[in-house]
Amino acid sequence: MRSLVLVMLAACGGHGQSPGMGDGGPSDGGPLGDASPCANGDVFLGGELVDWDSPDPTFLGVFMAKLSVSGLPGTILSTPPNGRLDVCVPQADPLRLDVDGPDDYLDGFMVVARDALQSLHPISMRDITMTRALSFYTEQGLVFDPNKAHVLVFLAGDRSTITLDRAHGAPQAGNDDALPDTFVWTAGDSGRYVLFPNVDVTQPTGTIRDPLASHVVPLVAGKLTMVAVSFIFI
Repeated sequence: MRSLVLVMLAACGGHGQSPGMGDGGPSDGGPLGDASPCANGDVFLGGELVDWDSPDPTFLGVFMAKLSVSGLPGTILSTPPNGRLDVCVPQADPLRLDVDGPDDYLDGFMVVARDALQSLHPISMRDITMTRALSFYTEQGLVFDPNKAHVLVFLAGDRSTITLDRAHGAPQAGNDDALPDTFVWTAGDSGRYVLFPNVDVTQPTGTIRDPLASHVVPLVAGKLTMVAVSFIFI
């Protein structure tokens, strides 16, 4: 498998346990209240991991992606067919998980910024196959470089311009304003998703900057770093 670095949604729990409706766990992976479904001060990771193009033509979760806590042995979750992320993990800011993608899907990590835990939009992370990565980049007038990192940011709150402090190709913004859950990608650095393609990896990390905060993320050649951040304008 190849690699994927994700920054996801989190909120509380006992390692590797998926809370259900009977124990107070949320059913939809959306923003959480004060009550935690998790024990021992852990964090509940809720949301979904879906195919890059879902739902075109139909919804497609990433089935059997294996998640583990970075630096710790053992799988804490294998995603079900709908790609649900319902698991309790050790608390950290940011939250980081290793992801072993199935089949041709990219592998990597999930990294969650604290402000994304209880934001306006439930976290929906997107993995991509190597085959689709090659064709998607071509569609956007790019060439996928396996010797560079690739950073996908999910904006869980409001949308505004974001930046990455490492050299990269032309950023691409994905928005579903015309039809919910159907994302149209155009050149730009402001969207529900922002992709920074072909990122320089001469340093092991880079910094994503949004209007309110900075977020350090890992950069690894041939891997996708997915980052969930949130800011809300009042």
